[in-house]
Amino acid sequence: MTFALGAGIAMLIGIAGTSTIHLSKGVMKHGLSVPSMGDRSRSTARLVFTLGVLMNFTNPLWVIVANRFAPTVYYTSVYGLGLIALLLFSRRVLREPIRREQVAGALVIAVGTMVIGIAGLVRPAPSLFDAPRARLLWFAASWIAASLLAAVASGRVKLRAREVLFGVAGGGLAALDALVKGVSQSGPAGSSFLPSGASNWALFAVSFLGAAGAFGMIQWSFRRKCRASIMGAAYTVSYVALPLLVSPLLFGSPLPGGATIAGLAVLGVGIALVAGRTRTVGGSPYPGATSTPPDSASRSTTRRSRRACSAAKTIR
Repeated sequence: MTFALGAGIAMLIGIAGTSTIHLSKGVMKHGLSVPSMGDRSRSTARLVFTLGVLMNFTNPLWVIVANRFAPTVYYTSVYGLGLIALLLFSRRVLREPIRREQVAGALVIAVGTMVIGIAGLVRPAPSLFDAPRARLLWFAASWIAASLLAAVASGRVKLRAREVLFGVAGGGLAALDALVKGVSQSGPAGSSFLPSGASNWALFAVSFLGAAGAFGMIQWSFRRKCRASIMGAAYTVSYVALPLLVSPLLFGSPLPGGATIAGLAVLGVGIALVAGRTRTVGGSPYPGATSTPPDSASRSTTRRSRRACSAAKTIR
């Protein structure tokens, strides 16, 4: 099998995986938002949420299969395409109002990931067989600690910043899961479907902490009222960008080329569009929040009530 063919297969697996994982975020959010009135509604909510959890738990499987054909960066490079599926689900099912800027941002992110994927085909990534494992584990532990601290402090920031924070933290944890698995599956003659040797098996087992952490960040973000669409966009950018940015530092890989840097810049533009300014009403984001702006009738009713109270005080 040629390198280009293996990389292409890994990218196709990435497209299937990213669509499933992105939709899982929306399905879990839908399960949490199903009205809990009556036993039937509660059982439906549990069923929908469980389906989303099972979809999300397939994340390591996609990575394992893709790593068999090419280094991890080829799988992660197409991850942004799944954001389109999540935005459609958020609009049609979750009823999250999607602005034109968000749609444009999702398309920009998808284009950016494709640019990075094409750049990877032109400039192949080196094998992870000789990657320094201790350095990778130290970085992963530091990212986990920083993510937990940031999540705890997220209640003090505005909603948009909170959504981006959880997305970056969760996407980074998922990316580290993929990187650690890629190192554990690498061998002198190429990647294998499963690790070989006790040390690689131990590294493979540790990698699932990243997947569990990413799942936990998603659930935590929903508890903090984060919207699936914006959190998912930040998650995507972090998942794609982190392996490209840290590989030169951790593994001694060549610095990203011009096309890869251009793709990363496009990702930055996309996330800026998706998480741009939103109108707020009563402290809640609008559009995109459950609260709705008061209509003119309710405002006039409030004014009439205030005038009536004032007149009553005057009479007394």
